[in-house]
Amino acid sequence: MNSLKTLIGSLLVLSSSAALAASFSDYDANQDGLISKEEAAVSVELSEAFDKLDTDKDGMLNEKEFSEY
Repeated sequence: MNSLKTLIGSLLVLSSSAALAASFSDYDANQDGLISKEEAAVSVELSEAFDKLDTDKDGMLNEKEFSEY
């Protein structure tokens, strides 16, 4: 039973790490070279960081801004 709990815990850590490692193109759903707030909404973490990352305050994230995520 303990090994099952360990396995499940490891899978949860790996899956959350994979989600954090999403690339710019994973969020840029319409492939316009920018991530809108709507596109960022698929990630709670990116949504929460969006305004801080949007350094030029145009309401979009470009690849340079996203690279700070």
